[in-house]
Amino acid sequence: MNSSLLEQPGLDPPPGVIPDFVHTGGYHNFGYGLIISTSIISTVAVLARLVSSIGMRKLLIEDLLLVAALGVFSGIQYITYDLSIYPGFWTHQWNVQNGFLPHFLYNVHLGAVFYGPASLLIKISILVNWLRIFVPKNTRGPTFWILHTLIWTNVVFYFITTVTEIVRCYPREKIWNPFYEGGVCTININDQNIATSIINFISDSTILAAPQWVIWKLQMSRARKWGISLLFVIGIGAWVFGVVRLAYFIKLLWSNDATFIFSGVALWTILEVTTGFLIMGIPAFPRAAKMLPMSDSIASFFQSLWSRSGLSKTQISIPQWQFYKPKSRRRRGLWEITDLETHDMLSVATTNVNSNTTQVHTTTGGNESDDAIKTHDDPARTQIV
Repeated sequence: MNSSLLEQPGLDPPPGVIPDFVHTGGYHNFGYGLIISTSIISTVAVLARLVSSIGMRKLLIEDLLLVAALGVFSGIQYITYDLSIYPGFWTHQWNVQNGFLPHFLYNVHLGAVFYGPASLLIKISILVNWLRIFVPKNTRGPTFWILHTLIWTNVVFYFITTVTEIVRCYPREKIWNPFYEGGVCTININDQNIATSIINFISDSTILAAPQWVIWKLQMSRARKWGISLLFVIGIGAWVFGVVRLAYFIKLLWSNDATFIFSGVALWTILEVTTGFLIMGIPAFPRAAKMLPMSDSIASFFQSLWSRSGLSKTQISIPQWQFYKPKSRRRRGLWEITDLETHDMLSVATTNVNSNTTQVHTTTGGNESDDAIKTHDDPARTQIV
């Protein structure tokens, strides 16, 4: 191959623009900050989930799936780090040389390969967790079949799209090397990516809506339903990020300025995946905070500071969270949702024929007394307080 061709700009610049291969105009610090912040958030979310499960002496399959997803996500982060070093985020393709394009397109290919398994592992983790929460054992209701359909549909969908991305060209170098002569690509990648993006959008929308139907059928006050329902609102963030990623991805398929548009794909992909970790991690934060080794000492330290300052409890109230160890059994507020309620929110009603009364108990092992449950002769009046 002619070496002079590799030294030319990767794209013809607009009139009057001179390509600069040294100062590309890319944003390097933006990429570093994105990688560091999202890596910390994702890791903390997964650790909170693990600590919470270990505290309950029950490591669940969804926890292991999250750990695997975090490992795959590190591959996406590495690609973003490489992009941040050179040429930087939002760099126009005329500011890089043709010789750089195979390296760049190889990272794009790796990003597409990593995205499928990462998204699959997170979605399956969420769906398995919701299956545990919303479907009582040994039941086969509509929710059971909806969640199982989503689980296996996503497994098949992401398996097919990941495999086809890997083997779409032969030899595989043709995938990322635009200057490779010969070979054949048997799959129309543009059509596949458009279909993949649309199916992914439908899947995200269904997963977001699925728990709401169940939550609003639970026997509890409307205010409590809003509190639990809004706990899943963070899923809307993942859905929005996925939609924006879809827009950038489709634009990437038809744009010649690939280095610039791919920055948008990378940004919104990372935000979408990170939000997925938060969906599973946030409910575990209360129990994880309670299990911190120094939680009691820290709480006592702040209480002693308030005492020495001369402020009475009527002047300044002790924070209600207090590492999630309430001292009184008062009615919890709308936003005081415990880890127990978010891991195993569904109450299973069993009928005692002799007494004609309904008893409600949570499916989680132990700590039933932590969540006060009132029962009445009328099942419709059952409340969780």
